[in-house]
Amino acid sequence: MATTTRADLRWYYFLGSLEISHCGTEIGTPWEWVPLFDALYCVQQVMIFAQGGEALGKIDFTENAESIDFELEGSSLRAMPSYLEFEVACIVSEFISAGSDFIRNELIRVTSEYPLLAKNFHVRELAAEVSLELP
Repeated sequence: MATTTRADLRWYYFLGSLEISHCGTEIGTPWEWVPLFDALYCVQQVMIFAQGGEALGKIDFTENAESIDFELEGSSLRAMPSYLEFEVACIVSEFISAGSDFIRNELIRVTSEYPLLAKNFHVRELAAEVSLELP
């Protein structure tokens, strides 16, 4: 785990479901094989995009052709899942806060279960970007 590549972390380990909701509206994936680290990196990129940075405003799912596209509208961020007939919007700062919490909480969870993962360069780099110090 300590030497696992970023690509392997991103696409081959820690599969699960992705639950995303805002104000009671669920836009998470209806399938349960989403690679966790791919989701973490995508959320990180959307956070950069939402703050006006050069990043992709999209969560794409490598295991299929579905995605969640994001658009900035002033201080709001619209999320439009390709697999649903509706969208949700939130304040950019709320998304940044929720995204950071999501990344931190999931990194804490997986590194608690797999302590060697906390020594992985790519995991530590991702943790540092959301101000999380790993042991």
